[in-house]
Amino acid sequence: MNIYLKRNIKRLMLFLILTLALICKTKPEDKYFWYTPHEVISNADKLQPGDILILSKKPTLRSMWGHAAVLNERKKIIEFPTYSAGYSESPIYAWENLDRKIAIFRLKGIDEKFKSALFKEIDETITKPYGLTFTKDFDKRLYCSQFVYLVFKKAGKKVGREVDLDSNGGGWVMPFDILDSPLLENISIYAQ
Repeated sequence: MNIYLKRNIKRLMLFLILTLALICKTKPEDKYFWYTPHEVISNADKLQPGDILILSKKPTLRSMWGHAAVLNERKKIIEFPTYSAGYSESPIYAWENLDRKIAIFRLKGIDEKFKSALFKEIDETITKPYGLTFTKDFDKRLYCSQFVYLVFKKAGKKVGREVDLDSNGGGWVMPFDILDSPLLENISIYAQ
């Protein structure tokens, strides 16, 4: 291998490492309420069906983007966590050993009509596999935040409401794009 090629490979590797370090910053933005899993589980009575749960980022390949899930009508966590799991439904206490913070978001103006449409859309995803796609509107395979984005968008269409939770309008929708949506309110579990 010639010296020029070695130098370029080293530069590329350094660039990739620095880029990954910037993407993986783990400190959640101070403008949101973040809770430990124990706090969320202990205050589960303050959660509502249809709430969106966003997990903080971690500096690992699997966790560097954060994570998104939604609570169904029984307040079970519905998510697309990995390739091996696809659609997953679990009780809220299943997250008790997570080493991440959780932020809770609720669609502004959500009502029973919207929730009913949302839960029907969630039920339509049960057989869908996990998969990364290059467009957020492709619904044959789903990743965590795309799932949340699509079920809210489709439920909105069914009730005559535009619900686009992607705050930056990109081709992909990531958990922190949802977190920044002006259509959502960040829920404080300690508010009176």
